[in-house]
Parts: sequence; structure tokens; C-alpha cells
Amino acid sequence: MLMAFYTGTFYNFLLFHTLAEMFAVVTACSIFMVTWNARRFFKEKSFFSFVGIAYLFVGILDLTHTMTYKGVNILPGIDPNVPTQLWISARYLESVSLLGAFFLFKSRIKAQIYLFGFSAVTLLILLSIFHWQIFPDCYLEDAGGLTAFKKNSEYIICLILGLALSALHYNRNRFEGTLFNWLQASIIVTIISELLFTTYVGVYGPANMLGHYFKIVSYYCLYKALIETGLSRPYSTLFKDLTDSRESYQALFSNMIDGFARHRIILDKDGRPADYEFLETNPAFEELTGFKDVVGKRVKQLMPDIEKDPVNWIAVFGNVAIDGKPVRIEGRSDQLGKWFSVNAYCVRYGEFVTIIEDITEKKQALDALFVQSEWLKTTLNSIGDGVISADENRRVSFINPVAEKLTGWSRADALGKTIEEVFSIDLESRNCSYTQIQELYVPKDLSMPLACKGMLVRRDDTRIPVEETVSRLENEKKEVTGLVFVFRDISVQQEYQEKLKNANERLEEKIEERTRSLHQTIKRLEEEIELRMDAETRYHNSHKEMLARAGQLRALAGKLTMAEQAERKRVAKILHDGIQQYMAAAKLHLSGLERQLQDPQLSEAAKKIEETIGTCIQMARSLSADLSPPALYRGGLISGLKWLAGRMQERHQFHMDFASQISSVSLSEDIVLLVFESVRELLFNAVKYAGTSAAQVRLTKEGEDHLCLSVQDEGKGFDPSGITVSDNMNQGLGLFSIQERIQLIGGTFKITSSPGRGSRFDIVLPYEQETKTSISADDNPANNSAAPNNNAVGKRSSEKDIRVLLADDHAIFRKGVFQALKETAGIQLIGQAHDGMEVVALAGKLKPDVILMDINMPGMNGIEATRRIYKAHPEIKILALSMYEKEAYARDIISAGAVNFISKGCTASDMVAAIQKAVAVV
Repeated sequence: MLMAFYTGTFYNFLLFHTLAEMFAVVTACSIFMVTWNARRFFKEKSFFSFVGIAYLFVGILDLTHTMTYKGVNILPGIDPNVPTQLWISARYLESVSLLGAFFLFKSRIKAQIYLFGFSAVTLLILLSIFHWQIFPDCYLEDAGGLTAFKKNSEYIICLILGLALSALHYNRNRFEGTLFNWLQASIIVTIISELLFTTYVGVYGPANMLGHYFKIVSYYCLYKALIETGLSRPYSTLFKDLTDSRESYQALFSNMIDGFARHRIILDKDGRPADYEFLETNPAFEELTGFKDVVGKRVKQLMPDIEKDPVNWIAVFGNVAIDGKPVRIEGRSDQLGKWFSVNAYCVRYGEFVTIIEDITEKKQALDALFVQSEWLKTTLNSIGDGVISADENRRVSFINPVAEKLTGWSRADALGKTIEEVFSIDLESRNCSYTQIQELYVPKDLSMPLACKGMLVRRDDTRIPVEETVSRLENEKKEVTGLVFVFRDISVQQEYQEKLKNANERLEEKIEERTRSLHQTIKRLEEEIELRMDAETRYHNSHKEMLARAGQLRALAGKLTMAEQAERKRVAKILHDGIQQYMAAAKLHLSGLERQLQDPQLSEAAKKIEETIGTCIQMARSLSADLSPPALYRGGLISGLKWLAGRMQERHQFHMDFASQISSVSLSEDIVLLVFESVRELLFNAVKYAGTSAAQVRLTKEGEDHLCLSVQDEGKGFDPSGITVSDNMNQGLGLFSIQERIQLIGGTFKITSSPGRGSRFDIVLPYEQETKTSISADDNPANNSAAPNNNAVGKRSSEKDIRVLLADDHAIFRKGVFQALKETAGIQLIGQAHDGMEVVALAGKLKPDVILMDINMPGMNGIEATRRIYKAHPEIKILALSMYEKEAYARDIISAGAVNFISKGCTASDMVAAIQKAVAVV
């Protein structure tokens, strides 16, 4: 086609120009006809209608331009300026219309209004050129051709077209791909055409001709975009909206929260619904029901027990599929364990769709609301005050039995009546604390509870005094939904008030009499004031002295506590170092004597005496440990508390759960003893009074300078305010005494308890970390302890007998051991030592096979002596001795190198067996 136009230029340029312009005019009119008649099918109806109408009037201006072109002579007497003016006006109209169309996507203006508007604009352009002749000159043949207005206009038109191209790219998702490409090409080619039209000098010049070529290409692109594409592919262009709608609905189907499913009902041989098949489901359905890949399956395959559900789902859905009537039903699926709200619709005979919603939480909330409502109803019916509620129309909606009795209205008669009729108050005698009410005794704009007193007029016109409170009921929007009246009969109260009033009057009379006599005594009182001031001064001095005495008393109480602990320790030492040692020696002597007796009766009697002595040793050992726990003095507070936990379990079957946040503490001995005895007394109180078998003891650090020791039980609890000093004084180291002594050392003692909720006692002590290493609470040995080497080969004595060295600071016990071992074949006691230093020296000198080592000895104790001997002579077997039977007491000495541990209270035969076993250790 372009070649045909090009060939026409050789024959006649005017013919070429006319054909080119007519091609553009015909294309513009065709665009209008297509868009006008198909406008209701376009997705972007306003855009295409606007563009189509715009090109109709652009075509009209181009047609007029063609008819007035130089040489056509259809309208004689027209100079070349007029067709150039028409050309510029047509290009302005085209560019502005293309740009403006992109702002009309959401416009609701009818196409007829666009048509009228473009008609008016075109008419004004033609009048300004032909009649008024006020349109700016564009081409002056005698002045060099194109005017500055014409050239600048072409540049402005190019700029507008560039903006239209940007708008097209911004809205590209609104257009089908091919349509977008052709529109883009048309605008670009039009810009090139306009730039060429800024360069020609003569109307028949080559630049003018080349510009018309590009105009033909531009309109051809419009033809491809709006005519050919619109007619040859209507489904992709005219009905793109339908495709988008289908995609939108598909997205809705896939993304909707409610479950959706399409089914086909299955009938039995009698034509009754027996099952249904799944034809289609959305993801939400699978998520709500937990069923996967259900399409093509029947519901009885997925839910075999569906017919046992409270709702006959198959029958309900069968009626929907057959009768075509939609239904909405709520029911529970026992197999899924959920409540569902189901909307069922018939899509065609035999098929139905369901939209399901999981309402399990809603049903649970309704059930909870029902329970709460019943609880509230029962409460209101049980309280001693009358309660009446009214709705937003001020009509009674609830009245409880007390209100029925006070007002004389039964529930059946009162419901629905106005509140003023049922709850009638005498306004004259009404006394309100909030405001004096004139019009109605319940204001409509009540913003706060209203408390009043007045006379209630009952249904039988009798009156009783009542005290009432009126409150508003509001919804979430703070809108009033009703009123609540709470009132009570105050007849008895008023009777007492009247008596009180009379009593006050009599009291005022007496006060008046007393006042007269008071004036007579004022003078005497003034005289006594000076004396009282002197007495007060003496009182203050006495008070200061009393405070000083109180301080001395506290100090004395502290010393008394320390003295008590010292006495405990002294008695325990006597028990351990004296009585227990003598009894242990006696037991050993008796054991040796028993073996020498030939008479069975004497031997049996000796054995019973030995058992009795053993029991006495055990009792003395227990009493000694209670009076002065060795673990407390050996390992400090934490070790003592661990011992106390075992002691409480052993003696009282009471579980003490102890935990410490810190591994060791360094406190003075008096504070350790006070805290330990306080905890023990609190645990004894729990055993006696709390009615529980367990307690928690926690040692924590508060800040950098305080320790907190808490004792807590879940027992009966008590009221701390009811504890008196006299009560505590009868309970040994009572709570009051603990508090006084803890405060004495600068600490605090806090009691937290209430009946039925257990008790907690917190002891807070000032604590400064000392630089010296404190005794560890752990029962493991120190890091530098020498561990025994079980693989070491001991050297036996060259003699046949086992050579034994005894180390004990109690001579009587040494004598008892000597007597027990003297007659034992195969054992030879080769020496005795009374302290640690002596046994270390004798071990190197005598080289015994076995050393019987007491743990507690003066000077160097048995643990240190064992460590040194084992390090120098690992072949010597060391057997630890102690009056204590707890293995915890022997861990340190065994870690230091001893092979075993036996109690001093054992029999002679047990001691011999332990010696022989120790020698056998390799």
C-alpha cells in the first residue's frame, strides 16, 4: 500500500496527499463505528468510547484540511495557511484526546455527552478559522513558510503524545498484549510524523510528503489495534472482561475462607437419597474437614458412621438436590468432632453445592454464655436485694423473687410493664445523693450509678422505705440498652436510725450539762498542765532510758542464744567424746568376753547386753547429732541444711526440698548457728501444725550484699496478725523469737501466710563475701585431695598375722579395741596413737598392714593423717573409724585414701571382718 502511495507521488503530489488524508479519515471513521457499536462489550468502556468519538472529529478536521489543501480547489480562495491551521487543530485534538482518555477508566459519563462535547469543540475550531479568523497563523507563504506557532505547536503535540505513551505504559495491565503493542506503535510513529512536519518549507516539499507517510503508518497501527484486532479476535479483546471475571471467581473459589464443595446425590432402588459423591472441592473444604483428594469419592467412604450423626446429612442434602429448595442447617459431625454451619443449594437436578463454616468455637462460646447466664440468673434469684432490669424502652425485662415480694408484683404480671408502673417511688419523700429529680425519678441521660432513698409504693398501695441504686446497661458503642434497679427494705435500718436520733438528743442534753461542769474544771486543769508538762519531761527521759535498756536486752538475748548453742555443743561433745566412747569400748570388751564364755546362758545374756549397749550408742549418737550437727561445723551452713534434709526425712518422714543458688557461703559461726536453728524450728512447726509432709528451702543471693533463705510449705497456713508474743514463747524458738534474733544481727524476717494457702518465711541476712576460702558445701573432697589408687599393690607383712596400728584420741576406746583384738587369732595390734601427728610417725616406723583411723582427733584430724600416710605409704590399708554411721561423714576420708569406713559401735567380729577385708583390697 505504501508503494502505491509512493508511485502516486511521481504522477501528482496532490493525488498522493488526498489519498493519504482520505485513508486517515476512513480509518478514523471506522474506529468510531467499531467502538461506538461495541462499547458495551469493552472492559474499559469509557476509554474506548472516548477515543472512538475523538477520532471521528479528528477525521472531520482532517477531511476539511484535505478539501482546503492547496490545488484541490473544492473551496476556492483559500490560502495555504487555512489547511495548516486545520492540520494543527486536528493534531491538538488527537493528542489531547489520547492523553485524556487514560484518566477516564473509572468515569461513568455517558458516550452521548462525549459526542456532544467533541461536536462543540470542533465547531468552535472551525468558526475560529473560517468565520472569526482568530486562530493563530501557521503557514505564511510570503514570509518563509511555517510560523513559529506552528513549529512550537508540533513540539507541544509531541510532548503531549509522549505523556500519553507514558500513561499507556502505566495502565498496560488494562489492555490485551497485542492491543497494547499496536497502540504504542501508533503513538510513537505519530510523534515522528509531527517532528517531520516542523521542517518543511513548501506544502509540496519532501518533508511534508515523508510526514504523511508516517501518518499513514500511524493510522494503520490504529487500524490494527482497534478495528482488525477488535473484529477478528473479539473474545480476547471485547470480552477480556469476561475472562478476567472468570479468573477472579476462580481465585475467590480457591481463596475463600469457607469450605465449598459440589456433589451429586445417589439414590437407592426406591428413589431415596442413600449417598452422595464429591465432584469438586476448594482448599478451605479440605482444611476444615481434613479430607484430601475427595473428588470422585462417596461420603460413606470417607465417613462410614455419618448416619449416626445427630443430623441426617444425606436426607437433608437429598431433598435440596431433588426439590431444588436451598437450606441452611447447623449440626455436629461426631466423626470430625466439629460443629458446622452448612448452606446447601441445588445447581441442577441431582446436584447440589455446599458452603460450610466451622462454628465449633462459636458453639462453645454460646454454651459458655448459657452457663454464665444461668449462673447470673441463679445469683440474682438468690441474693437478698431486689433486682429489676428494664430494656431500652423502659419496660421490665427481669424481676427476681425479692423484688416480687417487695413490690407486690408477680413476675408474670410485671414483665412488659413500664418501670414507673412496677417500681413506683414517692417523689416527695425521695432523697437522692446524686441529684434532685423533678420530671422522672430515673433520668434518661443517667451517666453514673444513682443512689437514692425513698418510699416504695407497692401494688396494694402500701409503702415501705427502700434504698436503691440505678445503673445503666451499655453496649460496646456506649449506647444505653437498659437500666438495672437494685433496692432493699430499710425499715429496720430506719427504726434503728430513729432510736439513734433519740439517743443523740439525750446525749446532747447530757453534753450540755457536762459542759457547764467542764467550765468549772478548766481552771483546775490549767493548774495541772504545768505539773503534767513536768511529768512528760520525766516520761521522755524514762523512755530514752527504756530504749537503752531494750537495746541491752536484745544484746543479752543474742548472748543467750550463743550461750545456748555453746551449751548444746558442749553436751554433744560430752556425748560423743565421753559416753559414746565408753559405751563403744564396753561393747568391744563385752564382745571379747562373749567369745570366752563357755556357758550358753551367760553368752546369750552377754549378747543381749551388747545389743542394749548398741542401742544406747545409737540413741546417744542421734542426740549428739541433734544437739550439734557435725555437718554444720564441718561444712558450714549449706552442708548443715543438706544434713537437716536427711534428718527430717529419717526422723519425721518429712521431705525437705533444699536448693541453693550459690555453692558456698562464709558466715560467722554464731550467725550460721542462729540461721540453722531458725530453719529447723520452722520445719518442726510445719511438721506439728501445717498438716503437710513436705516443704521447700531455698538459699539465694539478693544483690551483692544480702542472702535470702526462704522456707515454704503448702500446709494449712495461719493468720500472722493472730500470733502473740506469749504464743511464741511457748513454742521453743518461736516466730517472735526468730524475728527478734534475726533483727539483732541486722537481718529481716518476713512471714507470708493465710489460712488454707500455706506459709512462706523469708530470712534476709547481710552478707559480705570474704577473701578467704570457705568450707565448701559439697561433700566431695578438695581438688588437691589425693585419690586412692585401687590398682596399687599393697605389701603384706612378712609375718603370718595381720599387723594393726590403732589411732584414736580416746584411751578407753583404744583399750576396748585392744581387748577385743587381743584374743583374735591372725591379728596383732602393734601400736596405738592418740592424735594425727603420732599416727603419721608410727606408720612410717612400724609399717603396719592396717591402720584403724579415727576421723575426729585433736591437732591433725584423721582425714589429713590419712592423706599424708597414703601419699607416703600407699601399701598400708587405712580403715576409718567414727561414732557416726552416715556414709556422708566418711566420704572425705575415703577420698583421702581410706579403703573403708566402720562405726565405732560395731561388734568385735564386725571389726575383725572389716580388717580382714581391708587387707584383701588390692
